Amino acid sequence: MESRHDQPSETAGHHTPRRSRSMTRPPAVTGLTLGLIALLLSSCHKKPAKPDIRPVRSIVIQSPGSTADNDTGNTLTGQITPHRSVTVAFRVPGKIVERAVEAGSIVHAGQLLARLDDTVARQAVRAAQADADAARAALAQTTPLQKRATALMPVNAISRNEYDDVIRRYKTTQDEVQATQARLRIAREELDHTRLTADTDGVITDRLAETGEVVAAGQPVLRMATDTGRDAQFDMPADFLRDGLAPGQIMTVCLDADRTVCTDAQIYELSPDADPLTRTYRARALLRQPPPAMTLGSVVTGHLAGGASSGIRLPPSALTTQDGKPAVWIVRPDGPTVTPRQITIAGYTAGSVTIASGLKPGDRVVTAGVQALVPDQKVSLLDEADVRP
Repeated sequence: MESRHDQPSETAGHHTPRRSRSMTRPPAVTGLTLGLIALLLSSCHKKPAKPDIRPVRSIVIQSPGSTADNDTGNTLTGQITPHRSVTVAFRVPGKIVERAVEAGSIVHAGQLLARLDDTVARQAVRAAQADADAARAALAQTTPLQKRATALMPVNAISRNEYDDVIRRYKTTQDEVQATQARLRIAREELDHTRLTADTDGVITDRLAETGEVVAAGQPVLRMATDTGRDAQFDMPADFLRDGLAPGQIMTVCLDADRTVCTDAQIYELSPDADPLTRTYRARALLRQPPPAMTLGSVVTGHLAGGASSGIRLPPSALTTQDGKPAVWIVRPDGPTVTPRQITIAGYTAGSVTIASGLKPGDRVVTAGVQALVPDQKVSLLDEADVRP
């Protein structure tokens, strides 16, 4: 018997539907829909453009030789120091038993400053006085003998040996009187040296020894600023010396706490060697008429009155380039817009740039925010209070 595999038959009650290929595809996106989406997206980005106004910081150029921003240029910071300061010491060794002044005390010439124990010195004076008295008594005895021998020698009333002996003793007592008087003067001077007095008027700036301390001869005990004037001391950059700074130049010195308190000063000393750490040169200027407010140690600012480092000065942040040359941004006076201007640079310092040409007094130069500017850029000027470091 031949076997056959029966194929499944489709009946009306048991129909198995087949998955259509069109049902597995995503619905097609029509061109009309894409166009609407593009139109909506483009309409979202089309908003009214607002003008781009850049906030900047600026300064107004002053006359050449002046500081453009009061923080750079010729302005230096220093302090008030005594024109002449001395250390006071005893000329003899001893133990300090009294100190009559303190730091800050105003003293006058001849005033007692300190005193040593003078017990030994007084005893030395008494001993020297006794020796001097004995020498004068011996001289008083030999003087009549010398006169008698001188009168008897021409008539041969005494021998030559007796005469020579009397004259020798007389001269010896004379020398002894002179020697004892000299020792008495030395002893009295040493007694006076146990008292330390001021040689001139001044003020005590520091005490270097205390009561009860044993000091050697010449060991500093006090430091005193003499009343011979006051100096303004500054540390000058090397650029100032290269630009011609020299002793004799006049500068204006103002009190840092009150810039209205000012006076003139003349540079009289300039260190020939730079400080090994700061590489600056110590300069001292004598104040011509120091105000009472400029006390010792006060912080002052110095402004060089021409000569060294003269010219228009700007902070380095104001520089930019135009066609490969140095330039700055100028704020137009007729509107809040900027325009570039080429300049010529004369030199550089650690905190400023000296301009040789290209600027004139009255120009307003942008000093902060120059990187984001373009020609005819609108800007808003910031006040000093608006600028934060």
